[in-house]
Amino acid sequence: MNTTANADAMTAILRQISLDWNRTISYGRSYIVIFFAYVPGFTCLMAATGSTLDSVAGAAIGGAASGFLMLNISLFSYEQMNNHHWMNGIVPINRNHQILGRFAFLIACDLVAGLEVAVSIACAGIIMHEPVKVTDAIGFAAMTVLTLVLLNAIVQPFLYRFSPYRAMAAIILSIGVIMGTVIGLCKALPEFEKTVEQLAEAISRHQAIALAAFLIIDVLALAFSSKISLHIYGSKDI
Repeated sequence: MNTTANADAMTAILRQISLDWNRTISYGRSYIVIFFAYVPGFTCLMAATGSTLDSVAGAAIGGAASGFLMLNISLFSYEQMNNHHWMNGIVPINRNHQILGRFAFLIACDLVAGLEVAVSIACAGIIMHEPVKVTDAIGFAAMTVLTLVLLNAIVQPFLYRFSPYRAMAAIILSIGVIMGTVIGLCKALPEFEKTVEQLAEAISRHQAIALAAFLIIDVLALAFSSKISLHIYGSKDI
């Protein structure tokens, strides 16, 4: 019985992944090419115009994170604009499988984003005649993936609760409040700013430990986000 139930659950999740993939490619091949080409193109342009490797790496991670986060939002926008949400009651039927399938699809995209960042930084290093170590490229890729997983886990309940546009407004407002609070504390409390600098320095010195801690945070965030998303989505009419 358990084996059959697990097989049915996996089939339902795969159907959701397939549905999200079809939604993504429905925008056309040109959209996909631009989506996957802009980060390598921009980082190589930065490298060719004299930027430092650190700034190129930061731009690559930031560009991939923002771009792939918008992919998540576009999936919800597609459902609303094209009246596709009615299919959510059919493929798959179980709403929990829909949420798990959406997370699985996003994590797969996050892994692609990490690979894209690693390749972009490696190409930029070649252009700048500063070869990038394999371990550094892996570290940048891992940071990209973990950052995206956390961001998607945070925004997912917003996207299930509100329309995509309202969710974006709430997300931007929340980011603004958090950043404003941190900046305000750094200005008002020199000790807080010193603590932040020490934390950043410790992370750079102990990258493996920092990535492991980040992974644990991501797993907890995913579990918490999926429960909240199911609670919100489960109370809605499809």
